Amino acid sequence: MQAKEIITRKREGAENSKDELDFLLKGFLKGEVKEYQLSAWLMAVFFRGMSDDELSVWTQLMWHSGTTLLRKPTEQAPHQYWIDKHSTGGVGDKISLVLVPLVRKVCEQNSNLFDIRIPMVSGRGLGHTGGTLDKLESVSGFKTRLETDKALKLLQEQGFFMIGQTEAIAPADRLLYSLRDVTGTIESIPLIVSSIMSKKLSENLNGIVFDVKTGLGAFMPELEKAKLLAKGLLAVAKKQGLDAVAILSQMDEPLGNKVGNFLEVEECADFLKGLPSDPDFTRLVVETASWMVHLGSKQKMSLDEAEKQIEEFVRDGVAYPLFVQMLESQGGDYRKFEFERETFRKEYLALEFRAKRSGILTQMNARQLGVLLVDLGGGRAVKEADIDPKVGFEILKKVGSKVNEGETLIRVYFRKYEESQKIEEMLQKAVIVESLSNHHFEKKCIVREIMT
Repeated sequence: MQAKEIITRKREGAENSKDELDFLLKGFLKGEVKEYQLSAWLMAVFFRGMSDDELSVWTQLMWHSGTTLLRKPTEQAPHQYWIDKHSTGGVGDKISLVLVPLVRKVCEQNSNLFDIRIPMVSGRGLGHTGGTLDKLESVSGFKTRLETDKALKLLQEQGFFMIGQTEAIAPADRLLYSLRDVTGTIESIPLIVSSIMSKKLSENLNGIVFDVKTGLGAFMPELEKAKLLAKGLLAVAKKQGLDAVAILSQMDEPLGNKVGNFLEVEECADFLKGLPSDPDFTRLVVETASWMVHLGSKQKMSLDEAEKQIEEFVRDGVAYPLFVQMLESQGGDYRKFEFERETFRKEYLALEFRAKRSGILTQMNARQLGVLLVDLGGGRAVKEADIDPKVGFEILKKVGSKVNEGETLIRVYFRKYEESQKIEEMLQKAVIVESLSNHHFEKKCIVREIMT
């Protein structure tokens, strides 16, 4: 078997066999198949795609390049349902931080019916999108790198953990991602699916909920491409025996009222205390959590019943203590976090971006705000970059709001005075207020479609 022949077959649109894919990946990991050869195959996949069988086999090979979380035999283990949630990324997308305590609270209240566990393996932000690990690490002391035994102990004791991908989880994915990044093949849907699912299958899940973004700030801006990605994720998940659902959600404007790692944790804390929140953020949290509970209960709890309980728990703030526990159980200093949220605004510059006219706020471009956050040091353009967790935005007006001339739309926290002009110029491009005479504006619903 030769790499050249495998590449040629894919280039011509033929289907690679299981043996060919196995030869290609294992050869690459051993150094016998060269980077330039695998790069050529990746580009062939970019243009020719993969069949469902090819995608399933390739994902399994990526997954089995590393370890899988083991379920230690206990009296409760057979009854446990392990579930995770994956988002394709966006700006202000912080819902993982509130899903964990909310879903576990529902489980605690219904412990006689079901036992849902949440082994959440998350990623870092790159480009204009934020990452769950960066948000968690904005809380002083929080450890996202845990030994597998420690993580599994937390899973048994409290029902959840939140960690990053370890070196043992799908190591082939890290190598391939770096290669895809420099060969222009990141956007290939089959390669995206295999990358996501190789990590998720390593968690030994029973079920998963996908949040696939579409719109201006999404990785897949076009709705039809987002649907193709969701379809691919569902197909691979179900072929491996997982219960799965995909929520297609709109990512034109930032999600919620705050953007920036520390600010987003702050927003999550207030949300779980039962304080007023952005309706879109609430809607997406309730939808996602309800599906996690519905699947995790093995459908013993209906979607409507799950939604009712989630809404009640959000309103009453009863899941907030689990949020604090989530942070403190992995080293986070929550008392220091509460102190810093009261003091950091005195240490940072604040710019009030105001409406230049009265009218309707019709656009707040999530991608452009994400890029601005990176420019100000609040995100990373390359993996090695350091970030300032407290740089960010407070969004005082959301798309669809009526605004008056001079009214503050966004408050920006930043470090360097000389960045003020850049901030103003970029926000002028990202934020659009149109005349009240424009009666044709209609804001898109946050939840676009549910795919099962």
